[in-house]
Amino acid sequence: MNNTLTQTEVAVFKNCTHCDGEIAFESRFCRHCGVVQKAQDDITSEQKWNSIQYAGLFYLLNIGLCCLFKFIDSLQTLAISFIFDGLLAIVAVVFFCSNWAENKMLLRWPNFSIVKLAGYCLGAILASLLVGFSVRWINHTLFSEELYYSGLYRGHKYANELMVLSIAFMPAIFEELGFRGYMLQNLLGVSDKKQAIFITSFLFAILHLSFLSLFWLIPFALLQGYIRVKENTLWYGVCIHFFFNLTVCISEIWRLR
Repeated sequence: MNNTLTQTEVAVFKNCTHCDGEIAFESRFCRHCGVVQKAQDDITSEQKWNSIQYAGLFYLLNIGLCCLFKFIDSLQTLAISFIFDGLLAIVAVVFFCSNWAENKMLLRWPNFSIVKLAGYCLGAILASLLVGFSVRWINHTLFSEELYYSGLYRGHKYANELMVLSIAFMPAIFEELGFRGYMLQNLLGVSDKKQAIFITSFLFAILHLSFLSLFWLIPFALLQGYIRVKENTLWYGVCIHFFFNLTVCISEIWRLR
């Protein structure tokens, strides 16, 4: 028997250019995510350059706003912090919606699994506790100081609720929308998966403007990027991000009491 496959037989299936799911070779639409298939040859150098420029603009706006709030002491008030959070949220939504036809697929939740979600969230809680303990130990041992996230909210009637809103809820939604949504999807069109995930993760970690935090932010972002690509949805990442940051908030509230 001849085991040699012809070119036609080999090319029966191909991978979706958006979700990487297996589809028929001649398909114009992906049966998994519904995205129109575009051959790599159809993506011109000009389109790739435009994608890189838009991703760069998105990042410059984010890093610029973060630097303003971080390094100008007069801006570090509760009211202004929420203004900056709102501006960052608007930037994420505007850029995500700028390519709505392709990005809207990321808001679906295909193959939802409550068991998988529970596993991801439990892992996020345990990882947050480990990171929190490590960061406190490093700060206490090397710098003889305690790190608190609740400084801006102390004294306010709803301090705990505001801290959860600012530290857990808003980043979980809008950082995922911006980085694992817009930026990662944009870079997947001009580079391979590993490069896109690594670049997005590194830029995400730098955005937090904390050298000490890089040791856990980069692995966290790499995992988030991998899950986003693997699951083809933002929602697992949003839940992981939320429970990770929520654990930080609850731990601090418990310590302060």
